[in-house]
Amino acid sequence: MINLPRISTKGTLSEKTYDTLKNAIIGLDLKPGELINEEELAEQLGVSRTPIRTALNSLLHEELIELVPGKGTRITYLSKKQINDLLTVREVLECLSIQLASEMRTEDDLEKIEYIIAQQEDAYKGIHKNHQTFLNYDYEFHMKIAEITKNRYIEKQLSQLVNNCRRYLNATTMDDSYIKVLNEHKDIFIQIKNQDKVNSQICIKNHINSIKLRMIECINN
Repeated sequence: MINLPRISTKGTLSEKTYDTLKNAIIGLDLKPGELINEEELAEQLGVSRTPIRTALNSLLHEELIELVPGKGTRITYLSKKQINDLLTVREVLECLSIQLASEMRTEDDLEKIEYIIAQQEDAYKGIHKNHQTFLNYDYEFHMKIAEITKNRYIEKQLSQLVNNCRRYLNATTMDDSYIKVLNEHKDIFIQIKNQDKVNSQICIKNHINSIKLRMIECINN
């Protein structure tokens, strides 16, 4: 088991425990296939087993962990099947999201998307170049588009899908793919700015397909 940070007193213990464990899974600190020991987690995080169980129930619902008969709970493996399933659904939702965002975006929305892209570019080639920061802004980019729709169901479902995909992005995003991702984000932004619903959907489909191919190429299972 890795060394996890102890939970602070701010916010509910269940929320903090959930966030800590989820970040550890997405960041691959907790490895795919690793068995979870509730007692060890409680000791490391400095909490009782009640918030641990609450957090694990949420992670189970998100399919970041799974129950294994006779063994207990483990981190789900990375698999090509899950990549295909995730990205198939994500493509449908992102197409709807970008269509609505193209119709509803404001100048303020455009400024915020441009800022996110600029920060992501800095995380790729600036003095503060950082892989995790790059992926954090990748998440913000897609979620900002979803936010513009003002549809909380799209936001909620996409947040779960994109977060689940982040495990794969952490495992498969290499330096040579950063510039491709950035250019695709810039193309998507241009279509939203032009309020071009047709080409915006074409761009997001190409982007999702590019992500899928890269992930599948790098995953063995």
